[in-house]
Amino acid sequence: VISFVEEEGIDYAPTTVQLPGGERVPFLFTVKELVAKGNGGSFKPGFQMGGDFSVPSYRTGLFLDPKGRGGVTGYDMAVALPGLQNGEEEADLFSENNKTFDVGQGRIEMEVNKVNAEESEIGGVFVASQPGDTDMGSKVPKKILTKGIFYAKVQ
Repeated sequence: VISFVEEEGIDYAPTTVQLPGGERVPFLFTVKELVAKGNGGSFKPGFQMGGDFSVPSYRTGLFLDPKGRGGVTGYDMAVALPGLQNGEEEADLFSENNKTFDVGQGRIEMEVNKVNAEESEIGGVFVASQPGDTDMGSKVPKKILTKGIFYAKVQ
């Protein structure tokens, strides 16, 4: 069994995709804390591996929404909304006013199609699935499916 572990480097990139119809979906393109495993004794064309990774929140605790609300800074509630007294309407606004830093789970599958043994490099294709942005806990995340090409230096 070969293990492929993400250890350092730029392990995320804030990204936004636009769906047909114009809706924009932000997500953190990442393989943070990836541990991918595959069966076999060496990397060679056709070698497959996969594993899970962490997906941190697209927005950090210091991010402020347009109404000045944030996870660790900003206002408790939207400035233009007075504090509710009876508690009934509060349930409707709870997730908007109470920001959270969510960490989701992603999954990636990779297949090696090029090996450069002299330089200890491999390359291939991947398919990954991960949750999109939750707007700091106020929205249900959309499932993001990405496909692409990867490159790695093997040590």
